[in-house]
Amino acid sequence: MLGSSPLDALVLGAAAPDAWSLVPPLLAILVAVLFRRTVLALFTGVLVGAVLVRTADHDVLPSLVLGALDVGNRYLWERLGDPDNTRTIVFVVLMLAMVGLLVRSGGLAGVLEGIARRAQSARGSQVATWLLGLFVFFDDYSNTVLVGSTMRPMTDRFRVAREKLAYIVDSTAAPVAGLSLFSTWIAFEVSTFAPQLPAIGVAEEAGFAVFLETLPYRFYCIFTLAFVGLVVATGRDFGPMRRAEARASAGALVAPGSTPMQSGRATFLVAAPGVAPRARRALVPLLAFMAVTIGTILWRGGLFELLGSGAPLGLEALSGVLLAGSGTVPLLAGSATGFTLAALGCVGAGVGRDIPRAAWSVLSSMATAFAILYLAWMIGSVCDALGTAEYLTTSLQGDLPALVFPALLFLLASAIAFATGSSWSTMMILLPLVVELAFALGEATPLGGYALVLMSIGAVLEGSIFGDHCSPLSDTTVLSSISSASDLVDHVRTQAPYALVTMSVAIGVGYLPCAYLGWSPLVSLALGLAVLVALLFALGRPKPPPSVIDGTGDGGGNIGDLSDLGDLGDLDHVHDAGDASPDRP
Repeated sequence: MLGSSPLDALVLGAAAPDAWSLVPPLLAILVAVLFRRTVLALFTGVLVGAVLVRTADHDVLPSLVLGALDVGNRYLWERLGDPDNTRTIVFVVLMLAMVGLLVRSGGLAGVLEGIARRAQSARGSQVATWLLGLFVFFDDYSNTVLVGSTMRPMTDRFRVAREKLAYIVDSTAAPVAGLSLFSTWIAFEVSTFAPQLPAIGVAEEAGFAVFLETLPYRFYCIFTLAFVGLVVATGRDFGPMRRAEARASAGALVAPGSTPMQSGRATFLVAAPGVAPRARRALVPLLAFMAVTIGTILWRGGLFELLGSGAPLGLEALSGVLLAGSGTVPLLAGSATGFTLAALGCVGAGVGRDIPRAAWSVLSSMATAFAILYLAWMIGSVCDALGTAEYLTTSLQGDLPALVFPALLFLLASAIAFATGSSWSTMMILLPLVVELAFALGEATPLGGYALVLMSIGAVLEGSIFGDHCSPLSDTTVLSSISSASDLVDHVRTQAPYALVTMSVAIGVGYLPCAYLGWSPLVSLALGLAVLVALLFALGRPKPPPSVIDGTGDGGGNIGDLSDLGDLGDLDHVHDAGDASPDRP
């Protein structure tokens, strides 16, 4: 057997989780990068992890058999029976089917025509996508699916690489939700550290105020949102993303041999012949989705009871309502409403008979995407059983230099989120350990204990999101790839250099000088933004002039007639951009 079991360590407290707990996620990532087969990679990680769990009580051969059986009997069955997972799948199905109906009814063409009056180039379409991502600030799941699937027809039209769209979507969703005072994140973030505040002489009820004080130390999220804006506004790219954009300019939206998370049948739906573009057919369902989602969150969170009680409704109380009401139920209610109204829009446009075909054209291509999503959840369960996060946490032992403590926390949170694919789980694990330790370390420095606490909380929150961005095991990474119809591995590979740049600036210009030199975080933010601009102009190059995908080749980005969203034929004549295989899932 492989020594003591990590599962025993967690359940019986016999021993701490060991380095074997890192094998499943790292193996999955390695296989995905080497062989570009995401399903195979994730399945391999789940299988190996299941076998490792079984080595606690069995020799190698029985562990192989029992672990293989556990993949289906335990880990898959657990996720299939999880109501939240099921609601997430149904939410994605309804949202993508809704977008298919918005295309067929001419509603999305009408919206994009309106956007096209201001966004008349590849650069303009990316800026519009970034701004829409900032607007959908209340939930990261809603952001990724809504923004990616809505804006993809326009970015496709201007030959923006699918990887670039996935980057804009993914690198906007979690950062804006993590910073927003009106999102489903804020109360969760506060709840992870507030119970420890009394140990340093701060009332637990002051958790919200402490959170507000950490905002200037949220370097990674702030720099990421700014960097996305800089990239799309300047039209400059570097590394794998520049190569992807050059390829897209030549007409291949996805790389040859890659596997988009939606097929051409889904991504090249067109408006029904003879249907005039009408923006209201898309705006009504989309706005209804957001209104019902937010309304359901507020209702489930007890807003109306709070108002009826006469209690003051401040930011802290509202954040508690948002946390209590958050989850997959509001997303399901909103997407069901949006889908229903989109179907009614098709009926009003006289194409009600096309509803089943348009919806099925989207859904029939999603088997691989949903398999990847379930496998990502399953490998998260395996990592829980093996104690992957606990091992990484306990590996930070010995004397901790106070002035590099925030930077170390950032890196540790990044490693845990990368290995487990979950930013929220990382926050839950680390933040309860941080408050007292940071205060004690800071008391012996000129910085002071409270200042180090604020910086350390910010570092954990930011590292969690950075690791999540770089991990192919993250559900938001998968959802961004699904909504953008990008290959998952290509998305991670092209996004990682940008995330690493903003991470390096966050540590080198943010946490280290703020701790060592006592800089104000505002100085670090200003200098960090200047460094990002300099790096982008030093490393980045503009891509070749964009030309529209219909082959006019004018190079000027004139979007032309959007009423047919590409004029690529009817529902039965579609193909994957950049891929000669029309049947690729």
